[in-house]
Amino acid sequence: MRIHPLFWVLVCSAVWTGHFIEILSLFVLIVIHELGHVTAAWSFGWRIHSMELLPFGGVAKMDEWGTVPAREEIIVALAGPFQHVYIVLMSFMFEQAGWWTEEWTEYFIRGNLMIACFNLLPVYPLDGGRVLQAVLSYFLPYRRVIAWTLWFSLLFSFLMAVSSFLISESSVMLHLLLIALFLFFSNLVALRRKSFQFLRFLIQRRDRGICHDVSIKKLTVQADEPLRKVIKNWYKERYHILEIVDGQGRMIGFLPEEKVLEYYFKHPVQGCLIKELIS
Repeated sequence: MRIHPLFWVLVCSAVWTGHFIEILSLFVLIVIHELGHVTAAWSFGWRIHSMELLPFGGVAKMDEWGTVPAREEIIVALAGPFQHVYIVLMSFMFEQAGWWTEEWTEYFIRGNLMIACFNLLPVYPLDGGRVLQAVLSYFLPYRRVIAWTLWFSLLFSFLMAVSSFLISESSVMLHLLLIALFLFFSNLVALRRKSFQFLRFLIQRRDRGICHDVSIKKLTVQADEPLRKVIKNWYKERYHILEIVDGQGRMIGFLPEEKVLEYYFKHPVQGCLIKELIS
């Protein structure tokens, strides 16, 4: 587990202001939240590199995002917020048993709801943003899904930063501003890497194929259409068969996605055309 340096700044400020117990309980909630992700990921055989605690949350770093079935991504993403459901139920039980005061129970439940609701915002790389990306991958070409969700997340985080100045007339909500800036720059980096994310998806399809049930997507393409353009329209949750037609619209052949991917990686030429695969 790695701890971000700014997290220690937050702890020191909490000790200074007499809120150490509150910060400690928040720390425990964040760890439980991330362990939910880790447990779900382990159950699917994902590789977990590290878990890092940030000043306003945590992140479990895993390689499999974008290269596994969307169903797995949704389950792993929701496993974190789901932990807060049973923690809230336990809070009520502890209060009824007389182990916790009513005030502490209210604070604990508030903290749980705050972490769960924040992480379910449809903003990448939060859990809600990952769920949104996975769900859209069923209905839209994957490269488009990556771009749209990242641009939406960038806009959302920008609006969060602006709202940090508008919510209070007398001061800036510094915590909200820092979160918004973190999300904004995270999405800027992700946008620069979106082509790499799509390439990882293609490499996984080439090396391992599809290991789960998906429907077949037939794409009708012109013989003189660029191969790169065709692949950009591929779906993450579909198996593709290309129907090749000539300039008059007559069908001249079919290509399975395995053959397309094999040719694509063997001949990474910018101007490669579909007709070269059937000649």
